[in-house]
Amino acid sequence: MSAKSKKPGIEEKLYNLFMPLAELFKSKELEAKMIQADIKEDQAIYLSRFIFYAIFIPVLFAILFSFLLIMFGYIDYLKILFIVAFFSIFVIIIYALINPYLKVGSKIGEIRNNLPLAILSMSSVAESGAPPEAMFHTSSVKSETPFISREFDKINRYLDLGLSLPEALDQLCETTPSIDLQKFLMELKSNIEAGGSLSEFMKKKADHAQFTYKLMLDNLNKKAETFGDIYSAIVIAGPLFLFSSIMLLGMIGGGGLGGLSIEALLIIGVFGLVPLINIFFIIILQFMS
Repeated sequence: MSAKSKKPGIEEKLYNLFMPLAELFKSKELEAKMIQADIKEDQAIYLSRFIFYAIFIPVLFAILFSFLLIMFGYIDYLKILFIVAFFSIFVIIIYALINPYLKVGSKIGEIRNNLPLAILSMSSVAESGAPPEAMFHTSSVKSETPFISREFDKINRYLDLGLSLPEALDQLCETTPSIDLQKFLMELKSNIEAGGSLSEFMKKKADHAQFTYKLMLDNLNKKAETFGDIYSAIVIAGPLFLFSSIMLLGMIGGGGLGGLSIEALLIIGVFGLVPLINIFFIIILQFMS
């Protein structure tokens, strides 16, 4: 008996309802970015899924919080709730459209930062006398540089399909978003086709990669020192100055600021402003690292 085809689940059926809307947002550029970002979903399914989220999540959010606001007597805030829910629809759709671009940007940065480590590992394999194909199977590359490992896995799949190594390198250079990786692979391809010494080529590349990596670390250390000074000034000294000003305002008989009492300003500062500033700096630090 032939195997039964897998029936679509409830989620897939719900996503399919929004396929006509998804067709309006489809583009070749978005599809290319999804491929570069290693998003394996079909573009139409990807977009229809996020359109479903954009409608389902705000509606559920509006229903639940409307019930709570009515139950606790805050009916005046219903208008704000519906405005937030309405704009969140556009936020989710915009996120769906820019998400592949964000992932590609993160991938490019990760490859740029980790390519020197990958080259050093590949150089060790080349100096052992192994064939060039073996450099793309090294376990250290897979463990230390996951994004580069995914790109190298594509080369291995091309080789399994019967392509030569230069042809596989050409195929990857057409799809990888990293200019640095593309340049390295094209130089490696030229060396292989010219019949040059692979070990000498990789040794020169490893020396240059090691030098580049040290410069990058020195640059990051300088940025971290500057970042620490800015953090100390804004997150430590800033709130102290703000709270001192609020307390002084209370001592001289001020009624608050913007219609808010002194107590309300302190609560907003301690439980709202300071955590938000810290979260903002953590996000910046994550991008820097």
